Amino acid sequence: MREDTERDYILTEALEIHFIDMMKFRRLREKDFKNDTLQRWMTWFDKDSPPAVVEEVVKMDAAIQKAEARMAFVSNDKEAFRAYQMREMALSDWTSGVNHAKQEGRIEGKIEGRIEGKIEIARSMKTDKAAIEKIMQYTGLTREEIDKA
Repeated sequence: MREDTERDYILTEALEIHFIDMMKFRRLREKDFKNDTLQRWMTWFDKDSPPAVVEEVVKMDAAIQKAEARMAFVSNDKEAFRAYQMREMALSDWTSGVNHAKQEGRIEGKIEGRIEGKIEIARSMKTDKAAIEKIMQYTGLTREEIDKA
């Protein structure tokens, strides 16, 4: 980790964080597993990687072999594996909830937009001295809604 204002000042060498764009990696047409360690790791992490390719990548890299062995050990620990599954389910549920909320917001926005549009039309028709019955017929608003407009 480094200081924000002093890029050359290292806070600690005990932690290093890298942000990787998996979608960009998946879009790569040509992948160079033999010469690119990062691509080997990304292949191993990508749940959509074909098992044969993952197996090949594991054979190429000692560090990935260690990680693979560690994952095998953890997956044999029933409690640790259950915790992993629960975390995956929680992340999936959270994502579904966010997507549902976004969709609801879009629908709600459209409905509110329609109502606001109808109220605008009612105001214009009232300004033009249109009959309340006509305004109700054209907008679908109630008499009370039109009176408030």
